[in-house]
Amino acid sequence: MPAAATPSSAVAAAVAVARAHGLRVTEPRVLRERLNVLVHLRPTPVLARVAGTIADVRKGDEWLRRELGVAAALAAAGAPAVAPSAELPPGPHRHDGHTLTFWTYVPGTGEPVDPAAAGAALRDCHAALHDLGGSLPVLGHLTEAEALLARLAAEGALDHATADRLHERIEETSSLLRTLRAPVQVLHGDAHLGNVLGTPRGPLWNDWEDTCLGPVHWDAACLVAAARVSGRDVERAQAALRATGIAVDPGELALYVDARTLQGAIWAAFVERRHGRSGDTAARIEAAARRHDGG
Repeated sequence: MPAAATPSSAVAAAVAVARAHGLRVTEPRVLRERLNVLVHLRPTPVLARVAGTIADVRKGDEWLRRELGVAAALAAAGAPAVAPSAELPPGPHRHDGHTLTFWTYVPGTGEPVDPAAAGAALRDCHAALHDLGGSLPVLGHLTEAEALLARLAAEGALDHATADRLHERIEETSSLLRTLRAPVQVLHGDAHLGNVLGTPRGPLWNDWEDTCLGPVHWDAACLVAAARVSGRDVERAQAALRATGIAVDPGELALYVDARTLQGAIWAAFVERRHGRSGDTAARIEAAARRHDGG
């Protein structure tokens, strides 16, 4: 059973594995803690990603192997993406109940990423991945969200009427997406602008842990869904989408946005509950249900 990754235990695991492979780590620094704990193993150019809340959902190592494989393929192609570490075997590694991978640490500029440049970088990543083979799930996000929804209902985090309504919406949306029969390829899978890093050499796409097979329309929906729902940063999202060159019928894009919004709302509710903010869970899920019921 994986251990819960706290910042201190994540640092301990990352440092132990890194030192076992000959790295001199003297100043580890936690950069982020949520789905994963990110640790910069200073002074080395290595970032450790220790599975946190996400390990409560995704068991085993296969999803991490997929992520590393896709990121390595992008690096080999010279695509604009953060690469697995070359300083030590990138993993996945197991230590003291934790699962972790190692990545190239890339300092950011600290400035908001240019959305058009980010969209163009995603276009280049799609091109590099167009003919990549391998076994990946086809839009596995929706199946995963459905399972999370069942867990939230079983835990009493939302009422059964809301759970049933969302479950029906997921099934309906998945069925409609299957009828579109768009060409599939390897995708980022979670391609919002928060997952692209602004660097001195331009934007680099990061966090490929949701990589999957599907139409590029899914990544298009990831770029614009949050902006369309919130009404914020709409121009930035649209600029990013235009720069990808993805041609998608507005009606089809709306369907993908619906699916992405459902998936994102269920995941966000699950994460908030795991981080002790259970009071927000029902409200977030109810809001998603109303939005997709046209309320």
